[in-house]
Amino acid sequence: MLPEDLNEKLMEVDSSRNKRLEVAFWITKKPHYVRETLQYCFNEGNELLVSSAYVLEIICQYKPKNFIKYKYLFFEKLPTIKTDSALRSCSKICEMLCYYHFRKILGLFYKVLNLEERKTITECCFDWLITDQKVACQAHAMQCLFYLGADKDEKWIYPELKQILLQNIPNKSAGYQARARKILKLLK
Repeated sequence: MLPEDLNEKLMEVDSSRNKRLEVAFWITKKPHYVRETLQYCFNEGNELLVSSAYVLEIICQYKPKNFIKYKYLFFEKLPTIKTDSALRSCSKICEMLCYYHFRKILGLFYKVLNLEERKTITECCFDWLITDQKVACQAHAMQCLFYLGADKDEKWIYPELKQILLQNIPNKSAGYQARARKILKLLK
């Protein structure tokens, strides 16, 4: 059960970016609420699942230290998420974590992901690419796999990713095709 004030704040979240930012920054002022929000994010069927996923995406983007502290909760449940909107946010979080891990951004985030977490992201991203998911989720998955394949121990990812993209491009939307072409160009 969520604390009452956190529950009320999450109920305020709507599709506007400003409201998501407002609630996300409010949550980061009480860092233990990040943990509470993460735990709530994966309760399929609850009315605040999508709101909590939206907010967690903002927290990961603007206050990554607050998110990274509790990322183990995210990875425990990531493979179970099914709701489209929440899945989009979770795939975006995966992309940001991969970026932080492989880009050495700010020096603080290099090696953010351990081997098990990278394995979980890899499995989820390939699953999102081969199942019927929304384009945004698949675009984030492509980018994650591109980052993950850069690891010398994970070179097998690039040929698999290339094969899936080449197979899917003719049958997918313009957005999918554009991102796939970009990734294929980077793979050369």
